[in-house]
Amino acid sequence: MDLTALFRPFEKASLLDRVSDPVAARLRSVLSDTPVDGLLRGTFVGHPMHPIMAYSSVGLWSSAVFLDVTGRSPDAARTLIGAGLVTAPTALATGWATWSTLTREQRRVGLIHASTNAVAIGLFTASYKRRAATAATAAGVAVEAAPSAVPEPDATAKALALAGFAVAGLGGALGGHLGYNMGAGVSTRAVAAGV
Repeated sequence: MDLTALFRPFEKASLLDRVSDPVAARLRSVLSDTPVDGLLRGTFVGHPMHPIMAYSSVGLWSSAVFLDVTGRSPDAARTLIGAGLVTAPTALATGWATWSTLTREQRRVGLIHASTNAVAIGLFTASYKRRAATAATAAGVAVEAAPSAVPEPDATAKALALAGFAVAGLGGALGGHLGYNMGAGVSTRAVAAGV
């Protein structure tokens, strides 16, 4: 299924420019010509760092959802969600640094991409908190039969993680649209396929 037609209207959402233009200008004024800018944008490796950093969180969250779906290791699932939340700031920092260098149309899609990912982070945070509260409650209750057993997260905690995964998938599709269809972060030296 080609989602390009669904995402193209976001490129024309000029009302986002009221937010995009001043934020991008401020980020550029702070970051331009600094070592931090090159580090965040990946100039030392020759391509954007954001996709690399985003894979960390998404991979951890994907693994947690897999454990939820298969009913295995609730403690590991909670740990994976927490680790994804810990790595998310690197994806945010590298993403915003790169975003600030994009064209207006790319920044419009980028804002929507960032918004979906903010929702995903919120959903995973809520899932993690719910799991942690369940674990803390269980730890406070003496369970003589299995004192070290980690309680299974409730359906809401699992649903929050699954929703976060789905929203992160939408965010990833928007990120793919930015890179593959709009050329965001693509080198001008890139060789066309088949050449």
